[in-house]
Amino acid sequence: HYFIQSNLRIMASEPPPSLAFSTVIAPLVTKFPKDQGKSLREAFVFAEKQNPGFIHDFVAGVIQNDDMTEILLRLGSNECSEYIINQNTELNVQLNKKAQQLRILLSNIPDQIVDKSVFLQTIKDIAQSIKELLNCVNKFYQSNTNNPSVIQNKRLFDHHKKSFVRCSKAFSDSLRTFFKNNNNSIVFLSANKLITQTNVLMRTIKIIIEKG
Repeated sequence: HYFIQSNLRIMASEPPPSLAFSTVIAPLVTKFPKDQGKSLREAFVFAEKQNPGFIHDFVAGVIQNDDMTEILLRLGSNECSEYIINQNTELNVQLNKKAQQLRILLSNIPDQIVDKSVFLQTIKDIAQSIKELLNCVNKFYQSNTNNPSVIQNKRLFDHHKKSFVRCSKAFSDSLRTFFKNNNNSIVFLSANKLITQTNVLMRTIKIIIEKG
């Protein structure tokens, strides 16, 4: 029970799984003085937890553009400190590198989807990038099996890793749908979700490392 409560406390102040948060709100609050930025961040996190989707609707209201999903996708590769882990080991450096490579590939989709041959290569690159990131994630766990923080947060780690794999499969499904009906919106939305889940997974590892 203690470990479960501990996990819940850890996640209570965590950023919501929202691309609008990671690409717009998180970088914005860093522009404010530290105390003001912290208060503003906490207010957005609280509002999102009370009303899921609040941050997306808030940003959409400010931007006032029908292509909100595409805009967020294009911004999805902007680095955010919330999801960058301490680079004190080569493996951690690789985790950050592989995660960012995947974000960049996904955020480039709107420009590349219009050219089939280019897009097909991008799809192959994304598949390889997903594989490489998962390999790094598995190496992280295997090299930290005796770490108390890893042991305590194993369920949390496994949950977000499985969610990442599900999002990857959902992205593949969206591609098959796109090649049937040529509707790119489902690809953009699925890519957004995959970036978001990449961020959630990286944030989880960051927490585990910091608590270790």
